[in-house]
Amino acid sequence: MDLFSIYAIWLIAFSIVFTFLPIFAVLEWKKRGTADGFSSVNLVLPCLMMICWLRHGLMTGDKMNIYLNLFNLFFFSGYIFAFGYFQPKRQYLIAQIIGLITLVYGIFNYVDKHDADEAPEVMGAFAAGTQIFGLLGGLYEIKRAISFKHTEYMPAILQFAIWLLTLQWLIFGIWAGNQFIAIANVAGIIVNTIPIILYFIYPPLTWRVPIIGTGPQQKKKE
Repeated sequence: MDLFSIYAIWLIAFSIVFTFLPIFAVLEWKKRGTADGFSSVNLVLPCLMMICWLRHGLMTGDKMNIYLNLFNLFFFSGYIFAFGYFQPKRQYLIAQIIGLITLVYGIFNYVDKHDADEAPEVMGAFAAGTQIFGLLGGLYEIKRAISFKHTEYMPAILQFAIWLLTLQWLIFGIWAGNQFIAIANVAGIIVNTIPIILYFIYPPLTWRVPIIGTGPQQKKKE
């Protein structure tokens, strides 16, 4: 087994571990008794990317893409259901899901109009594009944190894991010579570095950021 194959296995394993991290958010919603204040954007938008990479994997016979994205979609569907259960204001979530279904239908319909030889490359471009588009969720969270002047609703473990995972997919894309994966993850590294910087500028209200050590802004009453 060559070094690249070993790295690919490691990346799959790390990606699988990452898939379980939103469980910490679910536990936080359960602890608070509500998901009010949290956003579902970073749960719904990744599903668009996963669906597109899954379709690209099916078209190219890339088993790594197929199995990994099926696995991720299964769990993220569960997280979305949990968010809907704990979120009293579900209209935004419903609108996001309708938008997701509409976008997937439009993309697949457009790709299917191309020749069989050309379609996989078009789907790959869309998959990379949706990964970059998915960064809008991160930008939305950044905008919220700046407007709130705190990072209370940005789980640190998840943010650190996203940054590390994105870096490793960037390395994989460059190593494999896959320009779609590489370009998408360059943009991801840039966007996902900003929330980490915000932990220094606008610490959380009620908890301390691990590793960095900033926060909380609100001191506990004796």
